[in-house]
Amino acid sequence: MATKLPTIPTIARIIDVRDTRDRIEIDDRWVPVPGSGDLRPCDRCCREHEIHVDVELSDGRRANIGSGCARGESMEVQSRLKSAVSAAKTRSRLRAELAVAKDEHAHSLAAWREVEALQPPSAELLEEIPHERGVRQVWGMGDANVWVLPGAKFDAERQGVLLNSWRSKRYKERGFERPPYSYQSRVDDLSDRLAKIERKLGALVF
Repeated sequence: MATKLPTIPTIARIIDVRDTRDRIEIDDRWVPVPGSGDLRPCDRCCREHEIHVDVELSDGRRANIGSGCARGESMEVQSRLKSAVSAAKTRSRLRAELAVAKDEHAHSLAAWREVEALQPPSAELLEEIPHERGVRQVWGMGDANVWVLPGAKFDAERQGVLLNSWRSKRYKERGFERPPYSYQSRVDDLSDRLAKIERKLGALVF
């Protein structure tokens, strides 16, 4: 009588998928760093993987498998697993980008607050230029200047523009090209994209 081969448990449920590798930015691309993740042995091939796929098997056991060790599973399981691994990689990348974006925003905000605490020089009338509608003035504050339309006054709005121009120059001297709100917008955008990929990944596990 032929010996009956033992049945290999199949994947009954995908519990979680995680890409544990660190990522670095190279030429505007966030790439994974090989060897930087948490190595765990695959319960099928016994090789160590940095992308962890936690599954429940048909015999009720919980196992960790590599992302490429789902051959022989149903097409639905293979498709879900492939999409979940892709989403986990995207989540890892977005988390890395978000961490850097938050750090940049924090530094930009600190730099702007530092600039706001500086005592600006007094505003001075630099030039008056005759114009058919009146006199056009140029007001300066250190290395910043602002125009005042003919017939108009150097009012609070113009004074504010001049002060902001002077502060912006001091801010750029500290190595920042974009205002703090621009860095905050980047944080908000990445946070929104990360939340969406988290929801997508949650829908793929079952």
